[in-house]
Amino acid sequence: MDVMEMDAASEAGVDDVRRLIVDIIEYLPTVAKYKIFIIDEVHDLSGKAFDALLKTIEEPPEHIIFILATTELHKVPATIQSRCQKFQFNRASIHDVYARLAYVLEQEGVEFEPAAVQTIARMADGGFRDGLSLLEQALITATSKLTLQNVLDQLGLIPAELVDDLLVAMSEKKPDEILRLIEEIYRSGRDAKAILEAMLQRLSEMTRASFGVEVGGSGEATLEASLRATASQLGSETILRLRELCANGIRDVREVSLPRLWLESHLLSFGLTPQAAPMTVVQKVEAKPEPKAMPTPEPVVAKAEPQVAPDPTPAPTPAPTINLPEAGSPELDEAGKIWVAAVSGLMAQSKVAASLLQRTRPSAVTEDSVTICFARKLDMDQLHDKPKLIAAVRSEWDQAKGDRPWNLVFAVDAASAPKPDANAAVELPAEGARLAEIAKEVFEHF
Repeated sequence: MDVMEMDAASEAGVDDVRRLIVDIIEYLPTVAKYKIFIIDEVHDLSGKAFDALLKTIEEPPEHIIFILATTELHKVPATIQSRCQKFQFNRASIHDVYARLAYVLEQEGVEFEPAAVQTIARMADGGFRDGLSLLEQALITATSKLTLQNVLDQLGLIPAELVDDLLVAMSEKKPDEILRLIEEIYRSGRDAKAILEAMLQRLSEMTRASFGVEVGGSGEATLEASLRATASQLGSETILRLRELCANGIRDVREVSLPRLWLESHLLSFGLTPQAAPMTVVQKVEAKPEPKAMPTPEPVVAKAEPQVAPDPTPAPTPAPTINLPEAGSPELDEAGKIWVAAVSGLMAQSKVAASLLQRTRPSAVTEDSVTICFARKLDMDQLHDKPKLIAAVRSEWDQAKGDRPWNLVFAVDAASAPKPDANAAVELPAEGARLAEIAKEVFEHF
């Protein structure tokens, strides 16, 4: 009579607090030394109810003790917490839950398989009450002895051997084995969510085993050896990838209309990348023109019509060619060969360099400089506007020239500019003569 319990989940109003607590605290205990009020799920009380409770907790009678139970302490107001002693209940280990369940079965005179109790201990997730509830469910179908099959059937679980076989089949890329195992598990009455949860639970144990962390449980040598053997076969990297796959699957399986078909596709997608994909990449790399395929100083000879040897391999883009003058001094010819060697690599790597440098040629050589002429002033101006590109050109030139004291000088080739035809006179009206003169002055600079 002196122990009273209030469920705040269903009685959370201020009237409930006043009726069950405030109005009764004046009465002394009947038998015990104290009157005990247990408020379960206290975080569900309303704000007004907390205010009504606070006055009582601030000045409690000597014969009253309150026990406030909650799983969400952060929802309890600080004014209530500051007037309480806090006792944190932690989750039990799998070994402790197993020991307690085994003790209960021994006291009840029930024979059991260690693997069955270990499975229940893992499903309890650190809760003694949950473990006892699961044990009671499993005992319903047990006759003379609690077996692992009783536990699996009653709790809707999947044998660890089937889960291991499915994980190994996925890691070894065996689609026929994956489909066969899914069919076998489905025939036993398990759904897609149960399969993914069983896989994730098993992978969690394998993760601990692969990193040398104690898994816990009954300590059965056979079970521990099987777990470690499968973890070693898969490898830590594959285990982590499979965990991510199963975690994403549990999140997505609730939104699909055909869970089994979706599960088959989801599991088959793991690691079944077509083998032809890497070969395709290699073929693309091999087909890409290499710098060696670009014109070298030997074939680039001053000719009116250069001949190119036929290449059986089609190139994606024709390589630009630098034409040299047919006649020149030995120094000019040597400078031309060095210029071709210097810019060939850049032209193969950069389309911008190819468009700007393909109509260039050395036009003059002095003791310390080589003049490179551009057919168009626009190309030379664009090169000067790109500091990184012009720095790359000068760097390639310095490497190709060796110990020759030649620096690059850029200029516009006046000889390549189109010359006006003197015989093609254009008659303009008097009022347009001045406009024509201005136009000539403007376009002479380009």
